[in-house]
Amino acid sequence: MHISKLEFFAVVIAIFLGLHFYNQQMVESEQLEEMMEIPLYFDEENPPVIVAFGNSLTYGSGASREKSYPAWLSKMLGVEVINAGVPGETTSEGLKRLPSVLKRYRPTIVILSEGANDMLRGKRYSTIRENLRKMIESIKRSGAKVLLIGMPDINALLMDDAGFYEEVAQQTGVTYVEDLFADVLAEDTLKSDYLHPNGEGYKAVAKKLNQAIRELLE
Repeated sequence: MHISKLEFFAVVIAIFLGLHFYNQQMVESEQLEEMMEIPLYFDEENPPVIVAFGNSLTYGSGASREKSYPAWLSKMLGVEVINAGVPGETTSEGLKRLPSVLKRYRPTIVILSEGANDMLRGKRYSTIRENLRKMIESIKRSGAKVLLIGMPDINALLMDDAGFYEEVAQQTGVTYVEDLFADVLAEDTLKSDYLHPNGEGYKAVAKKLNQAIRELLE
């Protein structure tokens, strides 16, 4: 098949324009990601103290500690995010442990993610809800802000957070991040097993928390 010079140049220009717009899109995407990772500006003598309090999803099970979501979040914010996660912990155990963590670190913000192990053990939702409420009240009395992370509902095959998390957030007036782990665990490439993300999964979690934390510190 014979192609004229005009048709040849038209094809070359189309390819050039396609590559140009593709590269532009990639650059814009990278710039947006870089903007999300600009360190916070704060008084170096009084930086915010951020504590991530929870179970194995906070600890980073399924990945190395260097790739837990608190570790990724520390890099994105430019301030230490203390990993106070304990694998296997229930809300009852967390409620007992919380006062010592608040006393030790005196946090500005506490990222609270508890309840998954309760559901795995068949605990009543009413018990989980009440323990979460008590933990939030304790954190608020300490002077810290609360960022509540919902836990995937075992009975809903992990597709959505258990409904009581939103109820607790509304009742206590705290910031709630919805379906954070549920969305990550829905992607095979982002999880190490049925219940835990891998390193990239925890990074995806941290990216969403990054924006929420910045809004709380404004």
